[in-house]
Amino acid sequence: MHQADFITFCHWRDYKRLAAVGELQARVKSHDYPFKDIIVVRQRLRDVEGADAVTFPYATREVESEDYPHILEEYGLPEVDEIAEEKTHGPTAPHYWKWHVINHLIGLNVATAPYIVFSDSDCRIVNTRPGFSWVEAGIRILEQHPEVLIVGPSDGGSMAERRIRVPQVGVVRLTQNVSQQLFICNRERFKDIDFNVPWNWGYLAPGGPMQEYYYMLEGRIWRYMHIRDFYRGILSDTWRYWHDQW
Repeated sequence: MHQADFITFCHWRDYKRLAAVGELQARVKSHDYPFKDIIVVRQRLRDVEGADAVTFPYATREVESEDYPHILEEYGLPEVDEIAEEKTHGPTAPHYWKWHVINHLIGLNVATAPYIVFSDSDCRIVNTRPGFSWVEAGIRILEQHPEVLIVGPSDGGSMAERRIRVPQVGVVRLTQNVSQQLFICNRERFKDIDFNVPWNWGYLAPGGPMQEYYYMLEGRIWRYMHIRDFYRGILSDTWRYWHDQW
């Protein structure tokens, strides 16, 4: 079985919720996979009163975002991006671009397994095939189909630009639309992404993603996939996840 790390991230509100008795364990267990490492990226919590008193009753490695002040630069992104600042409405806004980019990049820096499952802290698997995790299904797709850059379980939607059939997995929908809520990637390949592809498309919204999307990590992956003709694979409802939106 391939090694994979599980990485999630929390600001103060979600950090307290995830640390509730049994919460992190239940979310990790829902994936039905023996992860090599469970990593929690604490976003801007070093100086938050009470944060150090929160502990996880679980084998977890915690990482402080403040320890990676140059993470954007390391992955080719500017520290100052005036357009991104304007479109995502500044540091206190809910979809501010930096806070929706640095978590995954920090996780990418500290992970050691060949594969990484990135998960928002409020995501969990609610449907699975007994004895066959979506993580294993995702790895098979990544190994057999180089045009697929990331894979996620179903969110109940039907979005697809192409479809492929993968042995033991079934039909997989392919799209260049990206959600950063929950996906698996090959660590080394993900490191090679250009996260700062110049923006030269028209906005799809309304009728498409919100404008902030294009500057968060998911929109940056979308830009890269668009110019390289890569795809996100989406599994069937056999493997379904839920976003609690605490």
